[in-house]
Amino acid sequence: MNLHIQPLLLALLIITTVMLPFRAMAATPSLSPATYESLNSIQAALGESRFDDARSQLDELIADLKPGFGMALAYELYGQLFLLQDNNREGLRWYQKSLAEDALTPAMEAGMATSVAQLLLAEDDFQAAIDALAPRLSKLSAEEARQQQAKKETASAIIQPLAYATLGSAYHLLKDYQQSTKAFEEALRRATSKGESPRENWLQMLMSGYYQLGDYQATARVLADLIRINPGKEDYWVQRASMFQLLNKQTEALSSLETGYAAGYVSKTSNILLLSQLLISQGIPERAARILEQHLAQPESESREEDWRLLGMAWQQGRERLAAIEAINKAAEFSDDGKLPLFAARLAYQDNNVQLVLSQIDLALSKGLEADQKAQALMLAGSSALQLDDKPAARRYFQQALKHPHTAANARSWLNYIDALDQYGG
Repeated sequence: MNLHIQPLLLALLIITTVMLPFRAMAATPSLSPATYESLNSIQAALGESRFDDARSQLDELIADLKPGFGMALAYELYGQLFLLQDNNREGLRWYQKSLAEDALTPAMEAGMATSVAQLLLAEDDFQAAIDALAPRLSKLSAEEARQQQAKKETASAIIQPLAYATLGSAYHLLKDYQQSTKAFEEALRRATSKGESPRENWLQMLMSGYYQLGDYQATARVLADLIRINPGKEDYWVQRASMFQLLNKQTEALSSLETGYAAGYVSKTSNILLLSQLLISQGIPERAARILEQHLAQPESESREEDWRLLGMAWQQGRERLAAIEAINKAAEFSDDGKLPLFAARLAYQDNNVQLVLSQIDLALSKGLEADQKAQALMLAGSSALQLDDKPAARRYFQQALKHPHTAANARSWLNYIDALDQYGG
């Protein structure tokens, strides 16, 4: 079974503010108390949706500021002003101006670059998003390494996991799955190191990337993580089983689906069929039959011919021929020909249930059979009737078989045998 990856929405595109509360920056040498108070006032105006007031204050502040940290923060607030009014293009322009000042702290720079990349992704400019983010992350990760060497407590806080997830999304959308998976792995590593649970949409993108690369083992590993955080999503169980099938690991494929089924997470008819097929292929047909039969018995189950055929196959391989015949007859209800009842008749004959053979053949003949199949059915019915010592019925079936070239000679022999029985009192 092939894995069908559903299209993934870019759920990362929630533009985040990178500004720290201004109280935390009051002691920053490059930010004067007056500038701090102005920025704080503007932020309050934005929080109360007083956009005209905020813009007026920003214009006054920017006119008085020199390039540097304060200007970068003012540009960022201008970007927020436009974003809050759903003007992403203008918000992006001001965020880019804030970055261009090259005056933000490393952590703020990482956050701002992430927001710029997200806005570019929203504009479907994937390469520009990479160009805006990748070089800065490379530079800032080197800074992290230096701070870690110096054993500074802030080292791990410079780049947040979202930055690498945003970069991974941009690479993914450009179909550069090698770089995408690398970035998402780093995002997840950082999230884990912070004690955060992995985000489902990040894992989905990582899983999709590994699948596109043909790395089915890694895809299965990520699907295991997805199942841990959202076991109720049935597709994850099925996709993981599909990965193991692609890896020719049928036992693991069965284990994945059976675990999901036992926990109540695998319930769709198509997935129950897949589970049943895996059980049959692994030599456990009785369990396959019980699972499928229980599913088809549910009132909400919309069964099809192939469902009942598979149930019949499972019971047949489990040597439960009567149950197999019952399932095959249910499958026959969806068909206008007599092939399935004839098959059931042969199963009944193997079970030495000649009375059932006759009823199945009568059903098959009533539905209609091709000439060769009809001739074989008549011969089987004749021999079964003879076993029941119903010579008139046997004679009737064999006489009909005389009309078919392939069975005429054999039918004549049986009729002669019946005549001899009548003659000598047999």
